[in-house]
Amino acid sequence: MFATSTHTEEPPVYSSLDAPQIYIEKGEYGKETPDDVLHFINPTQDSISSLALRYSVPSVALRKRNNLYADQLLAARKTLLIPGEYYQGPSLSPEPIDGEAEEMRKAKIRRWMVTCKVSDYDIALLYLDQAQYDVDSAVESYLSDEKWEREHPLTSSSKGKSAPSRSRRKFGTQTGISGQL
Repeated sequence: MFATSTHTEEPPVYSSLDAPQIYIEKGEYGKETPDDVLHFINPTQDSISSLALRYSVPSVALRKRNNLYADQLLAARKTLLIPGEYYQGPSLSPEPIDGEAEEMRKAKIRRWMVTCKVSDYDIALLYLDQAQYDVDSAVESYLSDEKWEREHPLTSSSKGKSAPSRSRRKFGTQTGISGQL
């Protein structure tokens, strides 16, 4: 009734293209990693997948290096860092008008201002100039100054102008000729 067949064929071999790809960070402990490459984003042409193909960098590595948790977050950026572990070479994007060094300087200023929650551009320049544009040491310097100011508040002295009086002059009553009569 039932025919038993002996199945001697082997299952198909999986190719390396079908297997899920797991990316491991390149670079070994103790070795110096190369500098990252700055890419200036063109919002009409650039996406995470197009940049990954153009630079031959895994998209996971691009997202991780730039703290991008979704591809849509790329639209809010002007620049993107290409990990130096995967790509060593010149930037494949057109240079901005100000130049790459100026864009890096502006990015550091913005990062310092956001980290320290300070909106005054001149204060950002002051701290970053003192730290030779090392953002971490500039932030540390600012936070230590803030701590010192909290520990040593200004005290008012009796010298100088006195506080304005709280009494208000009443207008409309007993003023003018009718008030004098």
